[in-house]
Amino acid sequence: MAQHSLNDLPQRDRNERVHALFQGAAGKKKVADRDRDPSVKVRSVMLAEQFTDKNKQAEQELNPGSSTTAGARNWRASLTLNLTKESNRTILKQAAHQGPLRVQRPFYPEGAQRPHIYILHPPGGLVCGDEIDINARVEHGAGALFTTPSAGKIYRTDAAGHRQCQTVRLHCADADSLEWLPQENIIYDGADGAQTLQLHTSPASRFIAWEITALGRPAADAPFARGAFTQTTLILRDGAPCFFERVALRGEGPGFKEPWGLQGQQVYGSLLAGYVQDSPQRLLQQCREALQTDAAIAALEAGKDLRWTLTRKDDLIILRALCQQSEPIKRLFMAAWSLLRPTLIGVESHPPRIWAT
Repeated sequence: MAQHSLNDLPQRDRNERVHALFQGAAGKKKVADRDRDPSVKVRSVMLAEQFTDKNKQAEQELNPGSSTTAGARNWRASLTLNLTKESNRTILKQAAHQGPLRVQRPFYPEGAQRPHIYILHPPGGLVCGDEIDINARVEHGAGALFTTPSAGKIYRTDAAGHRQCQTVRLHCADADSLEWLPQENIIYDGADGAQTLQLHTSPASRFIAWEITALGRPAADAPFARGAFTQTTLILRDGAPCFFERVALRGEGPGFKEPWGLQGQQVYGSLLAGYVQDSPQRLLQQCREALQTDAAIAALEAGKDLRWTLTRKDDLIILRALCQQSEPIKRLFMAAWSLLRPTLIGVESHPPRIWAT
């Protein structure tokens, strides 16, 4: 007998066949008796519409051509934020979420014009098939600092190799300022992760963004020996690309050991700051000299094997770092942020309170 796709069936037959799979022989009897007991049909419709693993397995059995594979969680979560300025105050005008991703109320430790926004992902990490999509827009004249309360995690994928994906899109075309300063991301051994950061800007934008990535857990004797991770960073200025970087790593691949890669280090990070309106080379030199003469940074270089370089691309300042641990890179980036923020954004650094917990 020819096998039909669920999409080819009338809605009533679709619900009945899914319900029969769930209930076995008893379910088939209830379907046959639907005219005498209408509540059976109601229960069938409700059961078929539930988003559960059992439902997905039933659909896969009836529709072999489906792209959904039995056992894959495919737990998608999205967050859309819109911050705008009203009466000299930046407010969170829109906060729409789907799935386990949301924000707490805005905090105002720096005053009404620049809230701190904590992005919360209660599961604490991505497993096979999970997807996170974050869209944040800071409107004209507004400002915001985004961070996370803890490190993000991408766990080991399943035997089928379902990817774990996170995409962040930040819009600050005419914003007062935008800062994207999350905690580090830990990529577990055996993961198959993809992470994308997009910044949509204009020549008048002022922003500071960083990403810190820790591969494996060396302290737990669990290095990133297998799996894959891809990280993409894209900055658009008036819709045209002005910065693009893609890191593609595979466990035990050459990208880990070679001089052009991670040079044997387990943690890497990049900080991007722009756009410097006046004398970007002078600001670059001032920041470089301050970091080179910072005793705390020098101690990290000597004791923790921290390596870093500070460069620029036109009016965009770029700080890169390598280390065996994430904490030295976080300290380096916080020091650079404190140096760059007064010139770029016009205010002194005010670390989010969550960083101290």
